[in-house]
Amino acid sequence: MRNTLFRDDKSLLGSNWYILSKKLFVIPFILSFIGILAIYSLIGTEYSILLIFKHIIFLSISLLVLIFLSLLPKNNLRKILNALCFLFILLLVLVPLLGNEIKGATRWISLNYFSIQPSELLKGPLVCMFSWFCYLYVKSSNILYLILNFIIISIVILLLLIQPDVGTLLIYISVFSLILILYFRNLKLFIFLGFLGVFFLLIAYFSFDHVAYRINNFIDGNNLQVSKSLSAIKTGGIFGVGLGEGQLKYSIPESHNDFIFAILIEEFGVLFGLFVSFLYPLFFILARRSILSPSNLFIMNTIFSLCFLLCLQAFVNIGSSIKLIPPTGMNLPFISYGGSSMLSYAIIFGTVINFSKNEESTTNNT
Repeated sequence: MRNTLFRDDKSLLGSNWYILSKKLFVIPFILSFIGILAIYSLIGTEYSILLIFKHIIFLSISLLVLIFLSLLPKNNLRKILNALCFLFILLLVLVPLLGNEIKGATRWISLNYFSIQPSELLKGPLVCMFSWFCYLYVKSSNILYLILNFIIISIVILLLLIQPDVGTLLIYISVFSLILILYFRNLKLFIFLGFLGVFFLLIAYFSFDHVAYRINNFIDGNNLQVSKSLSAIKTGGIFGVGLGEGQLKYSIPESHNDFIFAILIEEFGVLFGLFVSFLYPLFFILARRSILSPSNLFIMNTIFSLCFLLCLQAFVNIGSSIKLIPPTGMNLPFISYGGSSMLSYAIIFGTVINFSKNEESTTNNT
């Protein structure tokens, strides 16, 4: 059998092996292993051993998707992401019609054996599409690309408000604003988007009771979950109490999602928590440094935006665990439990790794 690592191999793996930045795969695989440990430690609480089995299945599928996307030609990947973007927007439209309401919000479409959260799956493809249309506008000055962009964004914002999912919406708005700043580099635009963000927060505070409740509890210091999270972190100390020995998971709901970071610190210590926190910006740094050849504006800005999205999502989850920001229900990328979120991060990681390929010219591939 021919060795797929030979440079003359024309297979999908062989033809891409030497231009891939292999070190970028290390971060998502480390996060995956940490996620398995975190979910395993929850067995025996409100969760059975079935949770770890489902987590490993979701993780295996996500890693296969990550590897597959990283191997595709850039132009083909961009076209696939655009198609996925429209598919996930269609699913987002169907959420109010077919979705199940959980804790006052309708965000999931339930199938026989699993549920789909379109707002999570949409993140990577929508960021890439938005960046692509901005790139086309900069290159051609055709205003139609910007109009199309804002139509799509307006539809997504409306659909997320219907659910409602204000936390995810704020993530989208932050990344969209970043992309506009990256492409247009206008100080007035930066100031305007900042005021617009504050205005939106005020609207959300006075329009949604659950948003006002979370913010008020955060300001007053009355959030029981956050208090327990901080107590668990103090108990963990520098080196933690050991795998499976933590007590936070027995007294806090949704521990497999919202407060998984606090559980990790309680069982493995503050130093381990700092290590986990550093992995996300480290991936960002490695992705930027992996681009050895001159890259076009689309590739650079898309990598920056997707890495920013990962870091922002991690900051929101970690920040809510240590009382920096109000709890939002955000997952910790590739560590928290959740099929849709894990597949969403696999798409983002795979896209960044793909766009960071060390090719002689990325411009021709875009």
